[in-house]
Amino acid sequence: MQICDAMKFLRIAAVPVISIIISVPAFVSAQAQAKPSTAPAAPALPPVQLQTYTAQDQSASAGVPDGWKVYGAAQTNIEMTGPQGEIINLGQALIAHNGAFQLGQTGPDGSNMSMPYSAKLSDKLTMFLQQRAKLNGNPVPQVKFLYAAPLQSLPAGFQCGVFVVALSGIPTPADALGIFCSLPEDRLQFYKNFLIIGSAPTALAAKDAPTVAAVIKSYKIPSAWLQKKFALFTAPASASPDQGSGSPAEVQMYLNAMENQQAVIDHGATCVDAGIMGPSNYRTAAECGYIPF
Repeated sequence: MQICDAMKFLRIAAVPVISIIISVPAFVSAQAQAKPSTAPAAPALPPVQLQTYTAQDQSASAGVPDGWKVYGAAQTNIEMTGPQGEIINLGQALIAHNGAFQLGQTGPDGSNMSMPYSAKLSDKLTMFLQQRAKLNGNPVPQVKFLYAAPLQSLPAGFQCGVFVVALSGIPTPADALGIFCSLPEDRLQFYKNFLIIGSAPTALAAKDAPTVAAVIKSYKIPSAWLQKKFALFTAPASASPDQGSGSPAEVQMYLNAMENQQAVIDHGATCVDAGIMGPSNYRTAAECGYIPF
């Protein structure tokens, strides 16, 4: 997947999947509609035929293309593979404990890993991908970011971003796109991290992008399960039913913030489409800048 092709994939998939995950319609505010966009419109995808698959525990559903197979589905996570080595993982979670990262070592009290809570989101994603591979007994990938942009105006403690990465050091190098979120730290320094990612062998990624995007956009989580996903790993010492992480109030604040991300995606597309790989002027470099998320 060349970076511009990947960006088209990102623009098409990111905002709809955010809206669908939170079980609200895609939203563009009247103010945003009134302003002319400097970013080119996302190209229309050809129709992709999908067969809806629902996890046995009713925690999530997603469309499955013809010839693809679901190999795991539980606790809002749906995993599937394509006929040519494509892999889509929707909603995988790893619980981290604040501390120094040690590849292959799990964290305390049932957590999946230790990872500095203060780390940049891009570094957290790299550690997440490498730890996931190591725990599964797979080769650990080298992760090169082709594009990354933070999602803005999130509730306190939430970090989310969209990304395109190249994965190497594995039997079949691949390009991948997704959305990664790191949630607030609890009173015992545990915190949740969530990943939505679709990858394909590098030589096939551009061709597979419409299919992968369609699957990602089809992903749905019921609101009750969403609240479970957002709940703190360690319950507050004195929890109120209407306040705190995972409560209806906290979830609604997150939904409101996530509805307003179109500008971020369009801005990123403008940067790539303008050739930010070699910025032609200072303003473009500053606005699209080399600011990691």
